[in-house]
Amino acid sequence: MRLFIQYFCLAVVFQLIFSELLTINGFQPNIMLLFVILSQMSQSNTSKAVIIGFLVGLVCDLVLFTGTYLGLSSLVFSICAFIASRIRFNFVFQTFDLYWITTLLVGIVIYCLFRYDFLFFSNFFLFLKSVISISLYSVFVSFILVKLFSLKRVILSA
Repeated sequence: MRLFIQYFCLAVVFQLIFSELLTINGFQPNIMLLFVILSQMSQSNTSKAVIIGFLVGLVCDLVLFTGTYLGLSSLVFSICAFIASRIRFNFVFQTFDLYWITTLLVGIVIYCLFRYDFLFFSNFFLFLKSVISISLYSVFVSFILVKLFSLKRVILSA
């Protein structure tokens, strides 16, 4: 639990840094989504994972102001926490990166479908550009953070 709180605080700090300082063309990586996915990969209780995803998403919506729609982060984080806790049964050391990157991309696409729904219906190619830009930036930053903090080792030892 102590490690969870430490990484949660670190994720909040990184989310604030990226939202304020490192936004590129209005796009920013979703570090809190990465936190939910990585923290729930080792969770055996799917219900608990979904509740944690919901609560972290609610904190993001209310405190970090990561979106204009209240509850959007809670929905996306709950879905991704569910997926992350379910893939735990297929968890293999060699495919660790594939699992978290795929789950992160699923979460980003779901988030973008709700967040940029007006683009989806009015200008589909601009919507695709937004999804691809956010996905690439998020995966790039997330991959650096996972390698920098050796999160693979931390998660596999949990």
